[in-house]
Amino acid sequence: MKTNRLYIIAAVLVLLITSCDNESNMLTIINEDGTCSREMSFHPNPKSVMAPLDEPIENDGLHFNSDWERTWSVVGDSTRHACPMTEAQWDSLRKVFPKQDVGSHILMHTNRHFKSVAEMSASLTKVVNHLFKATASLDTHFKWFYTDYVYAETYAINDMQQLFTIPLDKFVSADTASYWFTGQPNLAEDLTGSEQKELLDGIESKISKWMNANTFDYIYTYIANVFWKDIKNPPVSKEQYLVNKNSIAMSPAVENMKIFDEPEQVAKILKDYYHTDAFEPIFGEDRHWDRILDHQYISLQYLMWMKPQLNLVMPGSVIDGGMGKVDGNVIRYRFSGERLLPHEYVISATSRVTHVWAYVATLLVILLAIGSFVYKRRK
Repeated sequence: MKTNRLYIIAAVLVLLITSCDNESNMLTIINEDGTCSREMSFHPNPKSVMAPLDEPIENDGLHFNSDWERTWSVVGDSTRHACPMTEAQWDSLRKVFPKQDVGSHILMHTNRHFKSVAEMSASLTKVVNHLFKATASLDTHFKWFYTDYVYAETYAINDMQQLFTIPLDKFVSADTASYWFTGQPNLAEDLTGSEQKELLDGIESKISKWMNANTFDYIYTYIANVFWKDIKNPPVSKEQYLVNKNSIAMSPAVENMKIFDEPEQVAKILKDYYHTDAFEPIFGEDRHWDRILDHQYISLQYLMWMKPQLNLVMPGSVIDGGMGKVDGNVIRYRFSGERLLPHEYVISATSRVTHVWAYVATLLVILLAIGSFVYKRRK
């Protein structure tokens, strides 16, 4: 089962234990009347930025239909250009950035207006192809002198069991998982540098074992569902084989294997456990395990790639940015797909719109009252 291809699962593991920054972002603007707009910016591939406007596009797991307006710009330049980009424009950029990826030097912007935040969040769920579900709410609280706007949007993976059959809590506590993927709670508080390294190394090891167990579980189950008929003289029945799955997946042999470098280790584990060579033929190169694993983990890789900065603009003045950082009239939230693995991710904000007319009306009433009082006194 030797192959020169780099498995997507290996890339997923790297993304799970590391982080990276990019210029992608999602800007959400909430209006006083409850309408809203959302703009998503990202590095495009040639096919998506050159696609006709009446055709849907797909870019690294993001799906946009023709309802989204599209423009593009060069990174660092605020000038927006109409889509589709022409081949001549792409070629001219290749001359500006020779021997470099043109897509990393441009941003594609997709923008759309919505009648409500509910419609907007439902649209985001479709954009990410249901990798996670977005649910938004906007509440208004009217007072005479002002109106408060309370906005919240929740992102949650629809079915963790589909991505990971073996749950994370089998390897780490809820707090540890949350710390690793979101930074909260801060388990490294008051620790020295060496103590923090020891803590992180220990967590990283457990996360790797969790990924190993899930990958093995997938391969093991796939054998039962697809390749079982090809096994000559199986050592046990198919039913007993599946019964044994959990105990093998959680064994030290699986936890410590390097499946990303030598996937055929699975064959060795099965040989050692069942004391037979019956499984070895199904790990030949003709079985294309690399493609099988790619298919299983491509959605997870797309999720791990999602690291946009979330920018939110609320009506009026911000009085509470939740866990975001308020920068003028913009609230910025740090988001990445892996933050959804331990639990849902929630952004929230409260803003206030002052009613100038209410102050004017109140002042007029007061002046009229004073004038009426003075007038009556003079009579």
